[in-house]
Amino acid sequence: MPLLQRLSLRLRIFLFFALIALGSSALVIIDLYLALQRIGFDALPHLVLFGGLTCFGILFLTGWVWQKFDVNVANPIEMIVKDVRSLVHAGAGQGLDQETGKYLGFLNPAIREISEALVEARNETDRQIAVAVNNANKQKRRLESVLKDLSQGVLICNLDHKILLYNHRALEILHVSGDLGLGRSLFSVVSAAPFHHALERLTRRFSEGRHKRHKEGLGQLVICATADGRHTLQGRMSLLLNEQETSATGFMITFDNVTRQLAENVERDRLLHNALVNLRDPAANLQATAEMLTGDFHLDSQTRQALEKMIAREASALAKRITALDDTAHAMLANAWPMSDVYSSSLFNSVLRRNSAESLKITCEFIGEPIWLHCDSVTIVELVEFVLRKVAETTGLKAFQLQATETGRKVYIDLHWHGDEVPSVAQINSWLDEPLDRDLGEITGRDVLDRHKTDFWCTRVPQGTIHLRLPLAPARDHHTDEAREETQILPERLEFYDFDLMERTNLGSLEDTPLRELDFVVFDTETTGLDPSGGDEIISIAGVRIVNGRILSGEFFDQYVYPGRTIPPATTKIHHITDAMVANAPRIDAVLPKFQSFASDAVLVAHNAAFDMKFLSLKEESTGIKFTNPVLDTVLLAAHLQGQNASLTLDALAEQFGIEILPDMRHTALGDTMATAEVFLRLVDLLEASGITTLRQAVEAENKIAAIRRQQARY
Repeated sequence: MPLLQRLSLRLRIFLFFALIALGSSALVIIDLYLALQRIGFDALPHLVLFGGLTCFGILFLTGWVWQKFDVNVANPIEMIVKDVRSLVHAGAGQGLDQETGKYLGFLNPAIREISEALVEARNETDRQIAVAVNNANKQKRRLESVLKDLSQGVLICNLDHKILLYNHRALEILHVSGDLGLGRSLFSVVSAAPFHHALERLTRRFSEGRHKRHKEGLGQLVICATADGRHTLQGRMSLLLNEQETSATGFMITFDNVTRQLAENVERDRLLHNALVNLRDPAANLQATAEMLTGDFHLDSQTRQALEKMIAREASALAKRITALDDTAHAMLANAWPMSDVYSSSLFNSVLRRNSAESLKITCEFIGEPIWLHCDSVTIVELVEFVLRKVAETTGLKAFQLQATETGRKVYIDLHWHGDEVPSVAQINSWLDEPLDRDLGEITGRDVLDRHKTDFWCTRVPQGTIHLRLPLAPARDHHTDEAREETQILPERLEFYDFDLMERTNLGSLEDTPLRELDFVVFDTETTGLDPSGGDEIISIAGVRIVNGRILSGEFFDQYVYPGRTIPPATTKIHHITDAMVANAPRIDAVLPKFQSFASDAVLVAHNAAFDMKFLSLKEESTGIKFTNPVLDTVLLAAHLQGQNASLTLDALAEQFGIEILPDMRHTALGDTMATAEVFLRLVDLLEASGITTLRQAVEAENKIAAIRRQQARY
C-alpha cells in the first residue's frame, strides 16, 4: 500500500492545503525576485515587506479555509465512514444529525437513506431467518429437555478432546473436579489415559472395518477417575463419524459416578471373605468335637463334659458371627435399594395428597420443624398412608398429627392421635403383612421396614396422646443453612452445545490462528483504588468465555475477593462494593488459581487491559500464579479502528454499537465483563473488514497504537 494511502483522510487534506499554501507563497517569492531584477535593488525593502505580507495572507487564508473544510467536511466524512463501517460490519450505528453534515449536500441524506434501507433489509432478513429456523429451535428445545432429564452424564468431544456438548447431569458429576465448558479440554476434569486408550482402539476398529461385525460396534467401555482422583466414573465411549461415514469426527461419552457402587462391591467381597474365614474355624472345631463325641473314643465324664462345653461355646460364637454377618448383609441390601435425602414436609404432603384420593377423608396436621431424612420416599409414603388409614378404620378417628424429630443417629416419624385404643403388636404385625398397593406389586409393609432396617412400635404418651413411631436414617448429606452456604450450587442453565467446533482443525500457533477460531476469556476487576503499586487490591474479579464467536453467558466466573484492607468510601460510590460484602470472601491467593483454571489456554480480553493485568502481575510472587495468555485490549483495538480522538470509554463504545448496560450492572465486574465481551465481538467484525483477521495482526495493531500513545505522552 502506498504511503499516501496509509494516511488518514484528514491528514491528506491538510497536506493538500499545505501544498497550496507553500506553492502560492513560492510563486509570490519568484514573482518578487523577477520584479526585483527589472526595477533594481532600491525597491528591495518594499518588495520584501509587501511580499511577506502577501505570503502571510496566503498562509492565513489557506489555514482558515483548511480549518473550516476540516471541521465541516473532512471530520463529518470520517464520522460517516466510522458509522457506516459500524453499521455494515458490526450491525450498529448512530448516523449523523442534519447539523453535523449540513455542508455535505446530499451526501448525508443519501447515507441516511442507504443506512435505513440496509437496516430494513437486515430486519426483513432476520424475520425470514426467524421463521425458517423456528422448527429447528423446536427440535433444539426437545434435545435440551431430553439431555437435561437424562440420569447419566453426556459429553460430546472432537478428536482434540475439546468439549462440544454437555448436559446438566455431566455438570453435576464433573463440577466437583473442575470447571466444565465448551471448547475446553476433557482432560481438565477427567484422567486422560483411559480415553486415549479407548479412542485408539475404536479408531483402529473403524479403520479396519471390524466395527461392522464387532458386537459393540463403535462403542467401548471406559472406566476413569476425575482429575482430582476422588471419584470413579464408568461409561461408554462411542465414535462419531462424518456424514459420509468415511472418517471419525469426534466421540460421545455417557457415564455415571460409580464410586459408591464400587465401594459397596469391595465391602461385599470383603464380607464374603470374612464370612468364610470366620466360619471355617468354628465349623472345623465343631466337626472335630462332634466326631470325638460320636466316635469310638472312650472318654471319661470330665473330658466329655469339657467337649460338650466347647460345642456350646463354639455354637454360641458361631451364632453371634452369623447374626453379625446377617446384620451387615441386611444393611448392604438396604443400601443397595434406591434411596435419597428427602425433606419431611415433602414426605408428609405426599401422604396427604395420597390420602385425599381415598374415600376415607382424614385431616392430618403437620407439627414441629421439618427436617431431612434418608429413605425410599415412594414406599415410605405408601407405608405411612397405609398405616394411617388402618388406624383411622380401627379407631374411627379422623384427626391426626404427623411429626418428624431427630434424636441421636435416628429420625423418627411419629403419627399422633388422641384416644384410648392402642393397637396391639399382633394387630400392627397383621397390617404389615398386607400388600400396600397393587401398583407396587406384592410389596408389604414388612418388606418396606426390612429394606429400611427398622420397625414400627406404638406407645402412649402424656396428655392422652398415642403415637406410632417409625425410626428412619438421617440425611446422608448435610442440609443445614450453613452447609448450603458452603456448598456451591450449580447454575440452572440450558444445555450448551456447539457442533461447529467439530470442524476445527489443529489450531497450531495461536498467533496465526483466525480470531474467530480462538477461545477468549473476557474479564474485568473491581479494586480498592487505581494504584496497584501503591497498595490497592482486587475486591472482585469476573470473566466470561467466548467460544466460536459466541458469548457463553452460562459459563462465567464471578468472585468477591477479601482485600485485607478497608475499601475507601469514594471507591464504594463507584462500584457499590462494601467491606461487609467481601468480609467472608476468599483471599486473592485462593481466587487466582481458580480464575487461571477458568482462563486455561484462552486469549484474555479486557477494556484497558494494562490496568487489570498490572494487578494480576503484582500477585505472581505471593500466589505463584503467572498468566502467560495472550492479551487483547478493546481500548487499543477501538483506537486502531476509530482513531485516537474518538471516545473510547466502555459506555461510549457500548452506545455506538447499540449495547445496553443495565444501570445496576455498570461498574460491577460481571456487568462490565459482559458489556466488554459484546463490544469485543463487534470490534472483531470491524477488524476483519479492515484486513486484520489473525491474533498476530491484532497484536501488531495494538502495539502500533500503544507506541503512538507512549510518544504522545512525552509531549
